[in-house]
Amino acid sequence: MGRQKNEGNLEHASEHAHDSTVAPAQAQASSPAQASAQHPHAMNHAIVGSEPPHPPLPQGKGSADLSPRPHHPDTAHAQETTATAPLAVDDIPNSPRNHRISIVLTVSLLCVMAIFILSGTWYWWNNYRRFSVSINNESMQVTGKQSLDSILKNHNYFGTKPGALKSLTGKTLKANGGEAIVIKLNSHRISPSQFDSTHLHSNDIVTVSTGSDETEGHTVEKKTIPYSATMKLGGAVQFVAQQGEDGKQEYWVGKDSGETVPKKVIAQPKTLQIDSINPRPPADKKVIALTFDDGPSQYSTPILQILKSKGVKATFMDIGNQSTQMSQIEQQMLADGNQVVSHSYSHPDLTTLNRDALRKELTSGFNALKTASNSTTRMLRAPYGSFNKETWMNSSDIVSSNILWTIDTQDWKQPGENAIKNEVMNNAYSGAIVLMHDGGGNRTQDIHVLPDIIDSLKSQGYQFVTMNELISMDGRFPDWVKNNVVAPKPDAQ
Repeated sequence: MGRQKNEGNLEHASEHAHDSTVAPAQAQASSPAQASAQHPHAMNHAIVGSEPPHPPLPQGKGSADLSPRPHHPDTAHAQETTATAPLAVDDIPNSPRNHRISIVLTVSLLCVMAIFILSGTWYWWNNYRRFSVSINNESMQVTGKQSLDSILKNHNYFGTKPGALKSLTGKTLKANGGEAIVIKLNSHRISPSQFDSTHLHSNDIVTVSTGSDETEGHTVEKKTIPYSATMKLGGAVQFVAQQGEDGKQEYWVGKDSGETVPKKVIAQPKTLQIDSINPRPPADKKVIALTFDDGPSQYSTPILQILKSKGVKATFMDIGNQSTQMSQIEQQMLADGNQVVSHSYSHPDLTTLNRDALRKELTSGFNALKTASNSTTRMLRAPYGSFNKETWMNSSDIVSSNILWTIDTQDWKQPGENAIKNEVMNNAYSGAIVLMHDGGGNRTQDIHVLPDIIDSLKSQGYQFVTMNELISMDGRFPDWVKNNVVAPKPDAQ
């Protein structure tokens, strides 16, 4: 009973205390609470200026404070402001959520520290750690921060240097203008542009060697190789056995030095071959050829009449400018079955003329015969018989053959009729070529002695032929000589 009574008194006292404190607080709530809602900061200032609350009364273990507390406006206000004040750090409850945050922060800090330490270690390892490499079979210490370029420069490229730039003939144009220094890293070549960006690693093997010499650039040109000529002497009929033809050779021209150096031969030159032989008729033939130089002239007609009356043919070596002036005589020569051959246009020594003058002289002589008698020929008797190797080289595409003689009557000296006849008869043979004149001076002796010469030769069994006929009897002459045309080019022969 006593315990229940005490509990009833305690409950009654608590309700009374509650009623006594709540009523004044509610009465004041309208003013401060509304102010707090409208002006929160003002509420804070009010709290700061209020009196601190009374400390709680000590209570015994298991006892309750049943005494009524006096109502005081300041006390109620202090209690209200105390309930709304912020908590200090020490007052934050040690909840599980706060514990997790602490763990996360700690781990994050440790990770940052680990990353920093690892980064520093990595940077040092890759940049400042010294390690061994082999350069030209010698071990040396380097760091990862050093580039290959700095290593090379610091060691003066290990005594190596770039190659030299050489001319086409081997002269040094630029001491360091050749191949760059050759660098191989683990057997792989490194170009000079990679020197600065290349960094070595432990146990790398580097070889450094001098660059090779290089030859300057060049352009390629093709030049003519002039053909040469050979000339065989001794025969009365000179002719082109093979036409000459220039060759072609490749030349290199240095871009820096300008040197010109011959290289491979693209086409070998073909040698102009001039042969000469004495006509050799078949054994069953006994023939002789009479030839007359320096016409036509006033002496040509009487000689033509003698030949025609004797039924004999001859070959006339005529001068071009005279042929055009006496075209009727030219035409009569051909009409009677004789042959007409060029003796040049104006009778110069052909070996004294340059190439252009020579070709003009020869061409004009052939054209004059064509104009005077419509005769086309490439057979020539050079004035004075003078036609050397150089002359042939300058005219082999114009002239087919040059006709000399085997019997010279020297009638141009006017030695007398008997002397002229004796020269012929004492030297006659089958295939002989007799030199006489129908112009160039007084040819009365020739006119007087010619019938006797013809009769004497006939009595010995000779037949009279033209030069074309005599050459055609000898199979040693090429077809172009027999046909009285120029020799073809080498590829067409």
